Amino acid sequence: MPLPYPHPLNDDQLTTTAASVATGVSGVIRAPFKGRLIAAGTMLGSTVATADATCTVSVAGTAVTGGSFVVTQSGSAIGDHDYASSYDTSANSVLTPTVVNENDLIRFAFTGSGTGGGNVHCYAVIRAG
Repeated sequence: MPLPYPHPLNDDQLTTTAASVATGVSGVIRAPFKGRLIAAGTMLGSTVATADATCTVSVAGTAVTGGSFVVTQSGSAIGDHDYASSYDTSANSVLTPTVVNENDLIRFAFTGSGTGGGNVHCYAVIRAG
C-alpha cells in the first residue's frame, strides 16, 4: 500500500510533552540540526474540559506562519490529533515551512479557556537540508 505522503530519509520527528492545554502551559523541543519545520501537532492524553484551546507553534521566539491550530473541547478524546502541515491537506491549518537552526527552541504554547487534556504529546517534523 503506498503512503499518502512520501517522507524522504532526511525528515525527522521530534517529540515533547506539555502538562495540559491550559493557558500558559508550553511544550518545548530543541532543534538538533538545521532544516525546515514542515509540520507540527498535538495528541491529547485525556479530554479537554471547559473550552477550546489554541496551540501556537514558534521557532526561536517567532510564531510560525500558519502554525496555530485549535484543540477542540467538544467531543475531545484521548488521542485526538490536531496539527499544522505544509503538505497534508487534512491538517487544521496550512503551515509555511520555516527555517530552524541547530539549538533553536521550538515551542508549543497553549492559550484560551481550555483546561485538562492531561499530558499533551507535541511533535515537530523537520526536514534537514
